[in-house]
Amino acid sequence: MPKLSRRQFMKYTAASVAASYLAEKRVHAESGEENKVFPLMTAGATTSYGICHFCSVGCGIEVKVKGDEIVSTEGLKEHPINEGALCPKGRSLKEMHNSDMRLTHPLVRKPGSDKWEPISWEEAIDKIAHKVKDVREKTFTDAVEIDGKKVTVNRLEGIFSLGSAEIDNEEAYLYTKFNRALGIHNYTHQAEI
Repeated sequence: MPKLSRRQFMKYTAASVAASYLAEKRVHAESGEENKVFPLMTAGATTSYGICHFCSVGCGIEVKVKGDEIVSTEGLKEHPINEGALCPKGRSLKEMHNSDMRLTHPLVRKPGSDKWEPISWEEAIDKIAHKVKDVREKTFTDAVEIDGKKVTVNRLEGIFSLGSAEIDNEEAYLYTKFNRALGIHNYTHQAEI
């Protein structure tokens, strides 16, 4: 096989690109689609503005909605944090909302079962509250003895709390206050992991 020089390679590449362009133009001209205009996917969509929920950075986001489906997510150009940019997670908000696999209710796997079953939000919150109360009653320490002195500690050893990266500063403050009120001293935030 003869060797191609760099110049020949560039000539053949340019010629093949030009040929494919001309072939596409010919197909469109024969089918009458030459001047056909296709509508934008965002045509007729309503626009909402908000904050991206994926992390605590707080990027501004512009969401285009048609009916019950999100058709586009863009960074908000006027927002001081992201100035119109969005990371891949922010751009994928549309896919998460429109997904058939998105969970819309709590699930529980009962003892001995091999499948998850849906339960109501009230039932889920009740189960969590009762479990926290049970663990707190069993593992709460109000005082310890150090060097012969009784020292108040009010700590809960049986629960570790891991915060979400989707909460902003105000929510993180409330998360911390809630943990301290329960006596949980083993807690951290997902961003540290």
